[in-house]
Amino acid sequence: MIESLPFKTQARTVDHLGREQIADCPTAISELWKNAYDAYARSVSLHIFDGEEPIAAIFDDGHGMSYEEFVSRWLVVGTESKYDRNETTEEDRNGLPVRTKQGQKGIGRLSSANLGPLLLLVSKREECDFVAALLDWRLFENPYLVLSDIEVPVTKFQERSELEGLLPELFDRLTDNIWGNIESPERSERLKQAWVTYDAFVQERDRTKQKPSEQIANTIVGAAFQLEHLKPWPLWSDEKVHSGTALLVSDIHYDLRAQLPSIEADGGVKGVRDTFFATLSAFTDPFVDPVAGEANAFDPEFSYEVKIWTGGIDKSIVEEDRQSLSRQVCEDMEHVISGNIDIDGKFTGQVKAFGEWRDTATDYTILPPTDYTPPRGPTTYVGPFSLFISTYERDRVNSTHSDDEHAKLNALADRYSGFLIFRNGLRVLPYGRVDSDFFEIEQRRSVSAGREFWNARRMFGRIALSRESNPNLRDKAGREGFIDNRAAKSLKTLVVNILKTAAREHFGSSSELRKQELPDIQEANRKARAEEERKVLAKRNRQKFRSRLKRNLPLVAKIVDRLDAESSDFSIDSISDIAVAQSMIDDLSNELRELRIVGAPSSLGSSEDDFREFRRLYAKAQSVLEDLTNERREAIQRLNPPRPEEIAEKQMQSLAGQLQSRIRQWSKEITAIQDFEAKRISDLLSARHKAFHQTAHPLIEQVKSGRMGLDDALEEMAAIRMRLEYENEDIFQSYINTLELLRENINIELIATEGTADNIELRDQLNRLNQVAQLGITVEILGHELATNEQLIRTGIKRISSDSEQPGLEQIQAGFEALSHQLDFLSPLKLSGPRTRRTISGMDITEYLREFFRTVTDTRNIKIEASDQFKAFAVDEQPSRLFPVFINLVNNSAYWLVNSHTVEPKVLLDVVDEQVIVSDNGPGIDALDQDQLFKMFFTRKVSGGRGIGLYLCRMNLLAGGHSIKYATDKKFQLLTGANFMIDFKGASFD
Repeated sequence: MIESLPFKTQARTVDHLGREQIADCPTAISELWKNAYDAYARSVSLHIFDGEEPIAAIFDDGHGMSYEEFVSRWLVVGTESKYDRNETTEEDRNGLPVRTKQGQKGIGRLSSANLGPLLLLVSKREECDFVAALLDWRLFENPYLVLSDIEVPVTKFQERSELEGLLPELFDRLTDNIWGNIESPERSERLKQAWVTYDAFVQERDRTKQKPSEQIANTIVGAAFQLEHLKPWPLWSDEKVHSGTALLVSDIHYDLRAQLPSIEADGGVKGVRDTFFATLSAFTDPFVDPVAGEANAFDPEFSYEVKIWTGGIDKSIVEEDRQSLSRQVCEDMEHVISGNIDIDGKFTGQVKAFGEWRDTATDYTILPPTDYTPPRGPTTYVGPFSLFISTYERDRVNSTHSDDEHAKLNALADRYSGFLIFRNGLRVLPYGRVDSDFFEIEQRRSVSAGREFWNARRMFGRIALSRESNPNLRDKAGREGFIDNRAAKSLKTLVVNILKTAAREHFGSSSELRKQELPDIQEANRKARAEEERKVLAKRNRQKFRSRLKRNLPLVAKIVDRLDAESSDFSIDSISDIAVAQSMIDDLSNELRELRIVGAPSSLGSSEDDFREFRRLYAKAQSVLEDLTNERREAIQRLNPPRPEEIAEKQMQSLAGQLQSRIRQWSKEITAIQDFEAKRISDLLSARHKAFHQTAHPLIEQVKSGRMGLDDALEEMAAIRMRLEYENEDIFQSYINTLELLRENINIELIATEGTADNIELRDQLNRLNQVAQLGITVEILGHELATNEQLIRTGIKRISSDSEQPGLEQIQAGFEALSHQLDFLSPLKLSGPRTRRTISGMDITEYLREFFRTVTDTRNIKIEASDQFKAFAVDEQPSRLFPVFINLVNNSAYWLVNSHTVEPKVLLDVVDEQVIVSDNGPGIDALDQDQLFKMFFTRKVSGGRGIGLYLCRMNLLAGGHSIKYATDKKFQLLTGANFMIDFKGASFD
């Protein structure tokens, strides 16, 4: 007899298809996000609420479900999209273009079991009621239950407020799956037997375990779903959103709990969080660029986010971060390759290496391997796809990026690195995670890191493909990657070939481009590093100087006050007073010496006035001490002590004690530094001793296992040795050189400080010289143009005046004559033209100055006087060299006479002992500034001063063998202000 019998489906089938099929909790979340994408959501979010019983919730703003759709579709396992002929309506798409379905097997919804066992689902389609269902996935773990015995409580409601009243009944109906109910006595008996058997089975194997039925019942009773948990859902809080789905989960998975700050930290929490972030952080393709020409790259118009909630305050831990990771960010890296691969496996695109685009647009091509035959069958072919990869050099010395850029890239790599795969703009897992090496990047790297170049932990990029062009690249049921078919193998072959070819041609140690570019890059980086260290040292010196100045200025002021007080009562009337006086002088001298400040930076900035005051007070203190010392010296001669050797002996002991105390202090500091350095260098030497073996030893294992040839191993060892040798030399040789300088008693700090200060000053001077050069060129051009325009204007004025009497013409002529006169004075200062020499007398100079400064002398009442001796002086010189000297000197005097409001201001030109004197009765020049007067760019003018006038005076005179200096001898100080004396070579004074 033949019978026809149906399959009987055990409840555990759902558990096999759902929870056990998905690789892990983050992967389950991505599957649920893809379900939201298929429902035409624009955004999806995961929220984890901290509390006594944490809750997780996934919210979307898709088209949602009606009660009928939930019953006929969500509760039906295996509704596959390719057999679903019901096209999504335009209203459901909410203005979005048609999307390719991501779900394939109709079981993605079951992955919610990986988030936690107890699920509350709430959904709403526009113009329909809300639908709510409650489910515990552990019901499906009972192998003694048939699927039809499990019932899911479902309800519908119209107003949001109704849900709170419906929850208790949903929970009651859910517990009927354990205890049964009076409405179905036969089902209740089957449930009872099934749970008794299952409980007994579990406890027979482990007596410590709680009965499954009790565990489920306790979870249901203790569930803490609240309406507060629904507030972040757009549909629940935003009146503009009319549809969507919410999944709330209780008794959540450890991976979700580990994201909360309240979890007890242990060794595994960081790893869980890192994996969680790596899986979900790039859910949509961040490398899409409309102008990149990548035919298979998609922007899915879909946003995602993960938030944690603590005490009502939210914090985003995963989100679309286009500021940190984007196409633009990655294309700024020094190595980039991007393009398209056609159906024949040929790559066409562009490549950037060591910071420069080597081939652009479609200029760079890579052919498939010679032994590659493209599969053509309908179930085997690989369609076109796109590729984008960027990376940077591991070692900063080899990189074209700056220190800051390189550090930022390292931080970016720690968070976002990976070689990903996207289908229609959504992430395909597990590609890009640390535990996935589909393209064998790390495996090849272990064979030859230099030649293969690529490092997954420093790579940023992806493969972009579409389901339409590549239907044969299908996911495994558990989302552990592609099914291992011929299409997947062909994809792998093509991508690996591109990586290897690009490394050999542009990036890796065997590429000629690397050998050519690297020496220049390393040299530039060494210079940049030296410059950076120079800046650090200069900054340290400035901070150190300012700190000392801030501390020492009030202290030196106190010493000056003490000296003023002591000097007023200072007297040595007896032999015993000599020792007292000497002790006081020594003490104050020591205190003053301790306050000495050296190594002032070239630019003092805001500290300039304080430093000027410090030097004035310090000089005053030294002067008073010198006066006291002279008084002591005179007292010794006057009193003539009978036993002077005793005084000398006592002084010697006192000074020796002071020196020894200071030496002991230095000894203590030096010993501490030497001990620290000895420990540091010892540890560093130990680490560098082991570096080669740690790096090279894996090569031995690979040769032994046959995964690497002997020649390749020897070549790689040599490369490792060269790299480590360079690093060791950079570390230790400079250290040894420094110690040798110390051994030879060369003051390294002085060299570094002075060298840094000189370097800064020279750079500053170079910049200013460029400005001055531009100014000189400008004067040259203006002088030429003004001379031409003068002729045009003069001709025009003559024609106007000859025609008629125009009002104001007289004023125009007067103004023009004044400008023309100034132009005449400009011509001797021009750089170009003949270098003619002539005899120039003091009278010539006097008349030139009076004419040049006529406006100043008339409006400011400044007198420019010249003695008969000056008028009689003469020298053979170029006017363009000599006149600017006197113009600058008189111009400086005029500036300070006006700004100091000097009564009866005057400039005097005279001769003393055949030295030409230029003198004024202004405020004079501070003694502390007199040494810097003739240095380039030194000025005390508040405005309008470039600090080049006196420098040019000196240089102009020096060119003719003459010299200038500031007069400090009384006989050359003719007036009370500034006095300059010029020594003219070959001058006549009769």
